[in-house]
Amino acid sequence: MRKPLDTSPTVGRGSVSAGEILTLREFGRRLGLAHKALCDAQRHGLKTATVGVRKYVCGSDAVEWFRAQAEQQAGGNQGGRGDAD
Repeated sequence: MRKPLDTSPTVGRGSVSAGEILTLREFGRRLGLAHKALCDAQRHGLKTATVGVRKYVCGSDAVEWFRAQAEQQAGGNQGGRGDAD
């Protein structure tokens, strides 16, 4: 027997809003980030919460983290390669 077609609304790539709570995997899927990029984001300050065996990201924390990254890159890498480290 075939699995029924999932017709639930889905959110596409690049969309994370402040009012959402996402698994780290879903956060990465929406933004097109690989596992290493997610690990790097956490190491550079992306807040996550662990519940059981899963990690979650609050959309508001993600938006705040992106703003901080953009400000850091704009302020510290004028004419540089874009590496902060």
